[in-house]
Order: sequence, then C-alpha cells, then structure tokens
Amino acid sequence: MSRTPEPLSDDSVNRYRFATLSEGLNMNASNSLRLVHGNYRDFRTLRQYAEPAHTAPARPPVAVVLSHGGAHSAEFLPVLAGLGITALDRPFDGDAARIVAAIQPALTVAICDPTQDDGAAMIASVATHPGGRLLVMNTSRSTIGTIVALELGADAGLSLFEDARVVRATVTALLRRVQVNLEPHSPAAEFAQLRLGNLVVDRDVCEVREGDELVPLTRTEFQILAYLAREAGKVRSPGQIMSAIHDYTYTDAEAQQAVKVYIRRIRRKLAECSSQSVAIVNARSFGYRVEVTAAGYEAAAA
Repeated sequence: MSRTPEPLSDDSVNRYRFATLSEGLNMNASNSLRLVHGNYRDFRTLRQYAEPAHTAPARPPVAVVLSHGGAHSAEFLPVLAGLGITALDRPFDGDAARIVAAIQPALTVAICDPTQDDGAAMIASVATHPGGRLLVMNTSRSTIGTIVALELGADAGLSLFEDARVVRATVTALLRRVQVNLEPHSPAAEFAQLRLGNLVVDRDVCEVREGDELVPLTRTEFQILAYLAREAGKVRSPGQIMSAIHDYTYTDAEAQQAVKVYIRRIRRKLAECSSQSVAIVNARSFGYRVEVTAAGYEAAAA
C-alpha cells in the first residue's frame, strides 16, 4: 500500500536546491557558497520539486550576494530573507562572474565601495550579464559611490546604511521589473534587426554593433538604445523612454535622472567605436532623439 510522502521542511528543500546548484557548477558546496533561506511555502515535498510536472510550482526568486569576505553581507541578508528570497552569499573572487552567469539569478547584489578599484571590478564583472537586476549596496557614506555604481552598470544603488524599508521597496521594485521584462511585450521588440548607417541593433541576439565592433551595453542600455533607434528622428521624453522599457508609467520628473545617467553611458560606449553612425541628441527641456550622423549616411550609401 503506497503511503503519501510526508511534507519536508523548508530547510530540506532549500538544501536540495543548494546541492543541485553547487553540483551543476562543480563547486564544493561547503566552501563556495552560503545559503540564506527564503520562504519556501509553495513546496510541499521533495518529489514535487525534483520530478518534472505539467504545472511547476512557483519558485521563490534567487539572489546572489557578493561581498569582500562577507564583512557586510550579514547586515543585508535579513532583508532578502524577509522578502522570501533565497540568497546565495559568496565572497567576490575570480569565479563570481561565472557563477552569476550559470545561476542567472533574478537579483545580483554587490556589497562594496564603488569608488575603490576592487569595488569597481566587482560591479563591472557582473554588470553585463543579462536576465536579472544588479543592485549595488555602497559601503561608503558618499553619494559619489552610488553615482559611480550606476555609471558602471548597476540598475540601482543604495547606501548599505539606508533605512531597511527603502531597501525592501527597492528590491521589490527591481524584482517586479525582472518579471515584466521577461515577457515578450516590450515595444522595442517589434523589430528583429534595425540598421542605422553602420549601427545594427539586433533583438534576436541582444547585441548592438557599429560595423564589426560590439558595443558592450547592459540590459537597460540596450533597451533604451533599441527604443530610440526604432523612433529615430523623434524626440522622446525621459518618462516615455522609461515607460517604453518597463511596465510602469513614469513621469518625466521620476525618470529624468535615471535616463540622464543611462544616456551618458550609452554615448560614451558609442564614442569608443572607430566610427559613429548615430548620435543621441539632447532636445533641451523635452528629451532625447537618435540621429544618423554624416558618417552614418556615408556608410549607408556605400
């Protein structure tokens, strides 16, 4: 007579998932990662989780938390646990980027001082990975550190000493954006490939190339440039730009500073190419537009 399996504890299911992640990465689970439990109320048995089913249960999001020696992570981890997020806490080293790429977490948290070389290296190593969001918790009390973090590719930056309520609200908003952006409904996805002079925006492979040169854009930078390229020649306000890439209606006041930072980073990366087919023009007090440059017209005519 078959017996219904007894429900496993949250701890048992967490350990099973942690072991699976570690095995897939060929890592020593006891040394490489520290698991901080989230809320696994949706899981009832190990069989339900381990065996494929027609309707998979909802899985709590996973976050990778990187820090130097874990010195500051203990102050941040309870916030994630309180939101039901499973956090993989790991010291930053040469394997960090590989782990983030393999796990593809909904959220990557870099706890560091962005104004220091080791902090900047941490952010840069994980900022280009698509899929999730990057939150930088600035360990210094300087606002310059948060600005540097955004310029290096972070989706959001907060002080490690920020009010816990602000941190919770920020993490919740970032995860909401991840769920929205994984749905194939972005306005910029209406074309597969767009060419402006030598600049090619390819949605299928999520790449922008200027001739043979790859422009190393982050996820949000790519979405902004793709949207402006699709609307080439038309002025779009900061609110329109952010609303086009997120399922949320921004006011210009809300979006202005964020768009300003992203546009500056996109311009810098385009300027590093040997030729510039497009320019992002600032229409003062109105917004931004993409224009094809003289070099771009020459490339198109060649």
